[in-house]
Amino acid sequence: MHDSTSPSPSLPPAPSVRSSVTLSAKLPYPKRSNATISDAQRKALRIFASETRPKPTQKACAAWFHAKFGRIIDRTKVSRTLSSQYSYLDNGEARTNSRRSTAHWPLLDEALFQWQQRHAEKGFPITGPLIRLKAAEYWKKMPMYKDQTMPLFSDGWLTGFKRRYSIRWHTFHGEAASVPDSIHHETKAIQVICDEYAPEDIYNMDETGLYWRRMPNGGLTSEGRPGQKRDKTRITVVVASNATDSDRLPLWIIGTAKTPHALRGMNLASIGCKWRYNKKAWMRHEIMEQWLRAFYLRIGRQKRVLLLMDNFSAHRIALKKAPPPSNIRIVFFPAKATSIYQPLDQGIIQKLKHYYRKSWMYWMISMLDRGIDPRERMSLNYTLRWLTQVWRTRVSNETIQNCYIKRTVLPGCRLSSQDQADQDQIGSNLLDPELKPLYNQVVEKLAFQPDADEILPFDEFLNPSDENVDTAEPELDDIVINFVGEDIGDDLPDLDEEYIFGPRPEVPSDTVILRHLSDLSLWAAHREGCTEEHMSSIEALTKAFKKLEVDGKRQKTLMEMDLNPNRKSFMYILHNRAMILS
Repeated sequence: MHDSTSPSPSLPPAPSVRSSVTLSAKLPYPKRSNATISDAQRKALRIFASETRPKPTQKACAAWFHAKFGRIIDRTKVSRTLSSQYSYLDNGEARTNSRRSTAHWPLLDEALFQWQQRHAEKGFPITGPLIRLKAAEYWKKMPMYKDQTMPLFSDGWLTGFKRRYSIRWHTFHGEAASVPDSIHHETKAIQVICDEYAPEDIYNMDETGLYWRRMPNGGLTSEGRPGQKRDKTRITVVVASNATDSDRLPLWIIGTAKTPHALRGMNLASIGCKWRYNKKAWMRHEIMEQWLRAFYLRIGRQKRVLLLMDNFSAHRIALKKAPPPSNIRIVFFPAKATSIYQPLDQGIIQKLKHYYRKSWMYWMISMLDRGIDPRERMSLNYTLRWLTQVWRTRVSNETIQNCYIKRTVLPGCRLSSQDQADQDQIGSNLLDPELKPLYNQVVEKLAFQPDADEILPFDEFLNPSDENVDTAEPELDDIVINFVGEDIGDDLPDLDEEYIFGPRPEVPSDTVILRHLSDLSLWAAHREGCTEEHMSSIEALTKAFKKLEVDGKRQKTLMEMDLNPNRKSFMYILHNRAMILS
């Protein structure tokens, strides 16, 4: 794991990167609006300016206002809004010609907003009448409203709902309109904020799904087990790093059981990851809140950092429950912009998953050569060790740095449209050359299996289309749980646990490990090309493991002596011996 205290490596020069100039000189902003600003909007701007540290410039305030409300204001309006003329807004509710109403049914509002966002992000136009129909449908299904009379969901309610969530209807005209121009301008506002931070102080966090046991021939096994679904082999992986790769955060893995049998007794801290769980193996706001608090603790209070995330509902709710300290700023990418601008989505996560599948294919080949079904032996124990090893050693510094540069997040690294297209083309051609031959070997060996199913194409196996996208409409229970944090249930039944998560590997004893280290030393001493440095590493490892063995035996002895009812406690014996010696 990379040491966050180590000096930050300087970024390599990006291809054809233009010299840093002011944003206004490079980016054509839309024409400024002369329309009046509501008191509610002025109040929001005053809160932003007063609570943000360090104090934002008028330019940064204007950029924030545009990202928040989709309107362009000049510095004069910013200055006037922040003056004493509007100090009355700091006390009580804002007078408004655009009043932000309070939701009478906040849970229904949040569920509707999540539903609207999921469909809007897929390019489906959501109209007012459709939202009203969905509101009536959800109302009938939500138990907390069963004793209340269903409201009319009038035009006034719809207007208030749109205001509360700053929803604006867009007209879609085919694929080209999937990313509106307003998205690009909102992202330029984020670039203004990024310009205020050094590259090593800019972080990005994202989560991704992973089918950790999927084989090229698809399903789990031909022995159908009742109640088991394919998505039980899916986990969520939370990834984060800073732009210079001087601080790679531990992976957070989300599964569907509190402590799967395959992970029992495993020291997750030693491999650099944390395990969380819920019924769907999804990122819930409770887990996101824990992640944020861990991030704040890691950063501390000394340095100013910027954290970029997508505008996912669990992220927003968690941020309300765990607001950052004054030295940490969190900015959300606009909806539908993450696949274009988020650095982790530009190749970092893809590399992580490709290297994982490379390890998985090597494993499949070794098992098939021995006549063993890989799925019967594969477990989450291997998955977590492979993922963390790949994250520590295989995803390169250059990959991470280039992905931040590629999407123009870094200050001073704004690429032209042509340079960006060239970077995209280069990135698409950097597929590990070993992946396709390995896949072909696996497919060839699977052809001789009696239960071979339809073979997945190489691209679909490597990048499953449904791995990171919830293609179906979310169940209402899932939406409710995400917001109210209901009990997520007990672990899965023991009967199916090993089948779902895989067996727990047999852990070798201390004696066996030390014997293998002795064999390794003997092998190295007779290996051409082995250096004194190699031998020193083996000796250091042997010494460290012997100490672990001795410490483990000592701790076991202390526990046995203290718990044995027929013997005096160990502390009692030590005390008596000390008294005799004195």
